[in-house]
Amino acid sequence: MRGYATIPYTIAFSNELVADPIGFVPYAGRLRLAYLPSRPGDWVSLNAAELGSVGGVLRARTRDLRDDPLKRGSERMRKLNTRRQWRCMDRLLCQVCGDPATDPDSGLIPWLLTKTVFERTGLQGGRTNAPPTCWSCVPKALEECPMLHEDFSLYTVTAARSAGVLADLYRPGVFSAVTLTAHNVFVAWDDFQHHPFALAVAQVVELQGMETVP
Repeated sequence: MRGYATIPYTIAFSNELVADPIGFVPYAGRLRLAYLPSRPGDWVSLNAAELGSVGGVLRARTRDLRDDPLKRGSERMRKLNTRRQWRCMDRLLCQVCGDPATDPDSGLIPWLLTKTVFERTGLQGGRTNAPPTCWSCVPKALEECPMLHEDFSLYTVTAARSAGVLADLYRPGVFSAVTLTAHNVFVAWDDFQHHPFALAVAQVVELQGMETVP
């Protein structure tokens, strides 16, 4: 949103957004969603064995131009850059500044969440597609993010493991077209029946050892 001083690390810029065509192509005796034409590395999975055997999940393409102000275009505060969101989850980086979020003294990870990006799965655990927020950026986020003005909870987390993806689901349409059947749904890594029809827009992690910060 314009007028705010900070553009979070995970937010996309206009020239990073990709609108390459997608369609269904044959793979291992069935159809799966693909970019047309496809590239090596378009699909992701929890591990290499699953990627080879079941084909993985198609990940939304985005460019990474954040460090080039002349090429990146204007910010799109309601759009995530899938590559940077994925990087934050894999490396536990702060979604605001992009630096490591883990507290070096305690080893705990601060996680700032709203109800819209969090699903409780246990007394001390839950799933989210929102990366962590380091202690240095928590005050900045609370001050500048309008979503956090309406609702937020702050936790410390002992660990986070990849659980799956947030994805749009498609089915084959007529004349090689594709039809959107569901938007922003959770698809687990072991939910193999949905992998060929999913376009992943964000990685989802399972948080463990959650403790509320007063």
